[in-house]
Amino acid sequence: MSAAKRIERITKLLELEYRTPDLGNQSDPIAELVFILLSEKTDDNNFVEAFNQLDAAFDSWESVRDADVSDIAKLIRVAGMANRRAKLIKSALNAITVTYGCLDLSRLRDQPNVAALSQLSTLPGIGKKAARCILMYAFGRHVLPVDIHTYRLAIRMGLIARTVSFDEAHDLLEALIPWNFRRRFHINAVAHGRERCRSKAPRCDGCPLARMCIVAKAESEPEIRMRPKPLALELFSGAGGMSCGFSHAGFQIVQAIEADQRAAETFRANHCETDLIVGNVANLDPLTVARRASIRRGDLTLLFGGPPCQGFSESNRRTRTLENPRNHLYRQFFRYVAALEPQWFVLENVAGLKTLADGAVLSSIIKRASELGYQAEWQELNAANFGVPQTRRRIFVVGNSLGLPVQFPQPTHGTKGTTFVSVKDAISDLPHLPVGANCGCLPYRDGHRTSDYQKSMRNGKDCVDGNVVTNNSKLVIKRYKQIRQGQNWEAIPAELMDNYFDSSRCHTGIYYRLKWGEPSKVIGNFRKNMLIHPTQNRGLSVREAARLQSFPDSYKFIGSIGFQQQQVADAVPPLLAEAVANAVLDLRTKGK
Repeated sequence: MSAAKRIERITKLLELEYRTPDLGNQSDPIAELVFILLSEKTDDNNFVEAFNQLDAAFDSWESVRDADVSDIAKLIRVAGMANRRAKLIKSALNAITVTYGCLDLSRLRDQPNVAALSQLSTLPGIGKKAARCILMYAFGRHVLPVDIHTYRLAIRMGLIARTVSFDEAHDLLEALIPWNFRRRFHINAVAHGRERCRSKAPRCDGCPLARMCIVAKAESEPEIRMRPKPLALELFSGAGGMSCGFSHAGFQIVQAIEADQRAAETFRANHCETDLIVGNVANLDPLTVARRASIRRGDLTLLFGGPPCQGFSESNRRTRTLENPRNHLYRQFFRYVAALEPQWFVLENVAGLKTLADGAVLSSIIKRASELGYQAEWQELNAANFGVPQTRRRIFVVGNSLGLPVQFPQPTHGTKGTTFVSVKDAISDLPHLPVGANCGCLPYRDGHRTSDYQKSMRNGKDCVDGNVVTNNSKLVIKRYKQIRQGQNWEAIPAELMDNYFDSSRCHTGIYYRLKWGEPSKVIGNFRKNMLIHPTQNRGLSVREAARLQSFPDSYKFIGSIGFQQQQVADAVPPLLAEAVANAVLDLRTKGK
């Protein structure tokens, strides 16, 4: 069946089933704008009730515009997020008044669709869907609003691929569906979504579209969610540092896999929208895993992850052999690449990967990527060059199946007159803590200039948690007191090191006191390494270490202090991950 015939059949079957019902939308443009603002992310019945109460309480929309936010919020409380919605409604009504000199959108009647949509989209809270609803319901235009019901139906009917984002679906479906079908298609799709074609547990028995639907034919009923962003899946997710950076760049992390239960708890606490699987990637079937998130082969824009790196690390000489099974986990990564066929992949690991077996492992990774049809390159990146207050070198292998040349992010700090973010820039505003502290949320320190980095980490918070410090012995504190900024264990008098069998074998990171004016040394396990606060005679708190890794202050770490410290140490700095993610997105955009 051709696409045109398929669309015609879907439209007519839906019309026979639902008779293009009245969904409560308004013929007055201002009323429809308010109606749509109330409808976002709330129950169908609740927003209609909220609109009716607001409409009945005021004699005009000008009165609503001039009313107090609190008065509007009381009337629309049933819709949820009442204060936010009230402010948004007032902002939109005021913006119309400023733009047109009065609260009136009738001038749009003479505008072509493109111009009218452009003008509506400048109003607070009005996106592509809302603008099209106003044009369709209030002005009778032949446009196609795409809400979650229309989007879900289009995917399940095979009209658009699952890789098409919610934002992209408007233009694609409007071009696909003939003008004389658009209104009926949208209204009946909404009715169908509310009645049958639900996100979870759709009612497929007796559905008029069942014979054309991929869900009705499937063995199970996977959930289809709104996907306004490029889709990504993470392997070996740990506590979520890479996901934090990639999601901030614009990826939707639909799924992640992590074997460690404690790290998984931290990931889940901070990435509640991601489907997290706690398990070993080697014991899972990639296609079965992806099916949980309604992902099919070829749906993913990106698959990324960093196989556990202890086997590659130059600091672990005992594990740096090809016999170590951890040194072959990259093969599991490419098993998922082969099965899921993402457009892009990003594999991250420690700098020691490039020298393991004289570079044989890294060469094998590039070779395997090529065998699967990916153009791949690798580069060593220093986190300090991308705004992270820490010198931390990592290897990134990036590949794509689109035939695009791979490019890596360009440094933003430490070159061409730009400075690194220092330890002082990062943590000087955090609370003063004693040895062994285990405090809840504490206010930030006052009395000094807040750096741009600190402001970005706070993100509007007025207090911070994670104020947990290892409870060191008196002997360890004596050692701390001997060490100045930039010095390590070598500054400790021999009589304070007599319990070390051979102190000369200590590496330079042991008992190192950080320097205020420079980026931190690598945040390995900072309890074992005894990294010392620049001005206080104690080890780093969990929050201080998280700051030096570029985790925002809102990021929570779960578990005992030892497990929290390990989670922070093992993570990829989110700002470094974000830089790599942005480079992928830039190339993806150029390749379209």
